[in-house]
This record gives sequence, structure tokens and C-alpha cells, in this order.
Amino acid sequence: MPKLCLLLIAAAILIGCSPAHKNLVNHKVLFVTGCSANTLEILDWGGNGSPVIFLAGLGNTAHVFDDFAPRFTDRYHIYGLTRRGFGKSDQPAADYTENNLAGDILAVLDSLHIDKAILIGHSIAGEEISKFAATYPARVRKVVYLDAAYDRKTPGFADMQQIQIQNPVPTKQDSSSFAHWKDFSRKAYGLSFPDEELQQISVFSEKGSYLREVTPTPIYEAIFGALEHPDYSHITCPALAIYANFKSVNKAIPSYAELDAANKINAGQFFRLLQKYAITEQIRFKNELRKGTVRTIVNANHYLFISNPVETEKLIRDFLR
Repeated sequence: MPKLCLLLIAAAILIGCSPAHKNLVNHKVLFVTGCSANTLEILDWGGNGSPVIFLAGLGNTAHVFDDFAPRFTDRYHIYGLTRRGFGKSDQPAADYTENNLAGDILAVLDSLHIDKAILIGHSIAGEEISKFAATYPARVRKVVYLDAAYDRKTPGFADMQQIQIQNPVPTKQDSSSFAHWKDFSRKAYGLSFPDEELQQISVFSEKGSYLREVTPTPIYEAIFGALEHPDYSHITCPALAIYANFKSVNKAIPSYAELDAANKINAGQFFRLLQKYAITEQIRFKNELRKGTVRTIVNANHYLFISNPVETEKLIRDFLR
């Protein structure tokens, strides 16, 4: 499972399966070769029209869009990419630079015979979108950032990382079954991931108890260690940035009610820095991206496409017309 709330927000704002569960998701699973001979998982939800590639945030796979991406198959052909290191994509020991992550997107487009694509990315996928759009402008039609348009190489982001918050730790019962793990995840993140997403990011025992994340910590560290400033000035296509506009610490940190007094103080400090950081990044996006548009959804979860799917869908559709 992705690192719990603080890492998820700070990284995301930034920054085996249960035998009882049946796969009811309507998509095809493909495997293609990435830019460094690595295998990448691609989901194909079908549809007609211009191709759209959904890119997941840190710790997630393309399956996190299982309930949202199919909303667009009426007008677009919808795909999802699971980045290297996660889910069923390969886990190379190194090569997690933004050049390689953008190169993987290029390899996917070539494999699927897509000339120009619309890219929609959540959270840290914003780095990949920015790198790809700036490096391969002829291969991208439009881009959408889902709470993803941030510069994570700034002092503001570094200040948030310095704040330590001890989030709730799963109990033995929380890890005892897929159902209990799903409930713990819902409390930690403030919403429910699609079942198949929880399966793809987690390792369960033969008896169905949660054991660990599929992705080891060094891969997270490798991705963070290779982050760059987004090169907005070289993005020539139209771009939409949708931000989750947190109005309270409870919305920013879903586990806030479960924290002790000391950690609530730290959470409050983190929230104040987060608000300042978010405003700075929205201004940066408006000023540096020539064809950039900023929209916000008040009190949405960081996973705004799950917490506020109707509003998020409308903003995307209006932009893509």
C-alpha cells in the first residue's frame, strides 16, 4: 500500500490478491516494452475517438482509475499506464529518472501506434506530464493535471517534508483480510480505492491477510531523488491544472481525527505550509505555462477523481472540447 497519509499528500501533492475477490472491471490488460527494455502494464478501457492516457500518482497503478476512466469512453479511447516499479510493471533496480519515465510514455505511444495523445495524470504523474510535453511536444495534444501541477524541488515543499506526523498504524485485525485492509485504507485516505487497485499495490498471503506493499521503499526514494523542476515554459499544448482546494486540516489529512495531541499540532503546521505552497504553485502554473488553465474543487480529497468524480469529469470534458 502507498505510504500513509502524510507521505501520500506530501509526495503526492507534490506527491497477490484476496481469493474471495472477483475481477468485475471491464478493461483489457496489455504489456508493452518501455524505453529501457522494461515491461509496462497498460489498461485499455476501449472507446472511440482521440486516445487518452491516464497516469497514476505515486504508489498507485492504472487500476486506481477503474471507476473514473470509463466515464470518457463515449468520446475517447481510454488507456492507463502503470509506471515502472509498481503493480505488474517491471521493477528495475535503477533508471527512475524523469527522462526514463517520459521515455516510457513515448514507448507506449509507439507500441499502441498513437501519433498524439491527451495525457491525464494524478499527483506525482505531473512530473512525467511536464517532462513529456516539454520534450516531445509533437506527440501530445492536451494535458490535464489532477492535483499534480507542483514543483517539488522548491523550499516550500522541503519545509513540509521536515514536519513529522505519526499516522495510525494498522493493527493485526486491520491486516487480517482484504475486507479489513480495505476498511483501514478507507480511513487512512478518506475514501475507497477500487478493489483491484488495492490488490495490485498489495501482497496478500494465501489466507488473504495483508503482508506488504508490492513496491519496496528504495523505488519511492529513487523517484524522489530524480525529481526536477517542471519546465512549464516549453509546454506548448493547452494544459489544465485541477487542484484540490483544502479548507480544513481534516480534508488535507483524512486521519487527523485519529492523531494524538502532539501529532495534531504538527498536522496543523503542515496544513498551513501546504496552503501557502499550493497557492504559490497555482500562481507559478498560471505565470509560466502559456496555455495553462487553473481550476479548483473546494474540499476535494487529493484523489479528487474519486472523491468528486462528477465535478472532475465536467472540468476535464469542458477543457477537452
